Amino acid sequence: MLEQKILTIDLGTSAIRVALSVVHSGNKRTITMTTAPSRGIRGGNIVNFQSAKDSLNSALNKLKVESSVTVPPEAYVLITGAHTISYAVESKITFAGIQTISYSDVNEVKNKAKRELLKKLRQAASHFEIIHMIPQEFIVENLTGIQNPIGHNGRELTMRAFVILASKSSMKTIESLLKEVGLRLKGVVLQSFAASHGIRDEKTYLNNNLLIYMGAGNTEYFYFREDKPVFLRHVPFGSEDIIENLVHQLKISRKEAEKLFLEHGSAYAFKVNKEEIIDVNYGMYTRKVPKILISALIHAQLKKLFKDIKDDLKNEDPTFVSNLNAVYLTGGLAKLKDIDFLAGKILKAPAIVAETQDEVMKDTLYSPLVGTTNFVMSLKSRKRIVDIKEDLTKDYSRKGLFAGIWRFITDLI
Repeated sequence: MLEQKILTIDLGTSAIRVALSVVHSGNKRTITMTTAPSRGIRGGNIVNFQSAKDSLNSALNKLKVESSVTVPPEAYVLITGAHTISYAVESKITFAGIQTISYSDVNEVKNKAKRELLKKLRQAASHFEIIHMIPQEFIVENLTGIQNPIGHNGRELTMRAFVILASKSSMKTIESLLKEVGLRLKGVVLQSFAASHGIRDEKTYLNNNLLIYMGAGNTEYFYFREDKPVFLRHVPFGSEDIIENLVHQLKISRKEAEKLFLEHGSAYAFKVNKEEIIDVNYGMYTRKVPKILISALIHAQLKKLFKDIKDDLKNEDPTFVSNLNAVYLTGGLAKLKDIDFLAGKILKAPAIVAETQDEVMKDTLYSPLVGTTNFVMSLKSRKRIVDIKEDLTKDYSRKGLFAGIWRFITDLI
């Protein structure tokens, strides 16, 4: 198999990250990642187009220098939940008699679900487009829990799926940004969904598990039941909000607030030594303050965040909380000291700061970048249909010579 290149762009609030994954024979991978300070982006929103373009160009130029292979002309872009809505759908088709389920049958039930959802959305449908249609299960006759129904036999086919739609205007802005730097938009992937693929391997089974992605400007959480996402929420809160609160409460510069957050920050104030004193720079002078003060300010904000998440889950479905088995924390803010302890204490379940499954980029910060490659490669799986946004074709999982030649040609265009 010829190598396959997957270019992923993370338009973060604090940094823009660009990762080029090269997948070789035997699914061996190499990843080159470059970073540039983010300008013109806040909470996943492009607030200054020219600044965002300059930042992205900087990261891409670094990648072109550091990568040993040519950068492909198209890219996947991570999108935050701020631009999305989600729905659970169910659709069924029936046949005249018993027949073998084919690709066209799966496409038919998918397209029927899509039509029914867009009809339900009415006028809002013109403002959104589907970016993920994640099958939760297929049902053939009364046989439930099927991951890929192709080849099964029956008189009817039902699909239950979790659908994520993104704002068309935000998609268009991203597409325009990529065009300005000489790239085509291959697709968008929800950041938290990508992160879920980044922290898991083939043996991972998420049942009554909560994944919380915590970045600089956003927090997103996915609830998984029987290894399928069933609930999604977005909160416009991240490490930038914590830093801004330190600036406001302590009346210090942003630079000093960032330093205090990185060097002395902790999510659980009760674990901090009450007697320890630190120096805080106020510009013209330095003041000694208890270290616990920094953690107390951070603790209060994160306590509210996790309590709000818990209440939201309980309001949606009380069993989301009562049956919760584990909480997986990922993203840059998940690296904060004792954040797993606080999350576990409030959500009443073991909390784990999840690393990625990549040998080099294990840091939880990179879970969406690693996960995008895993997600794209999983679309070729015959065992399980991971995303059915696009129509399936008979060669959707083909790994033959023609597929490799086609990728080689498109990389040259």
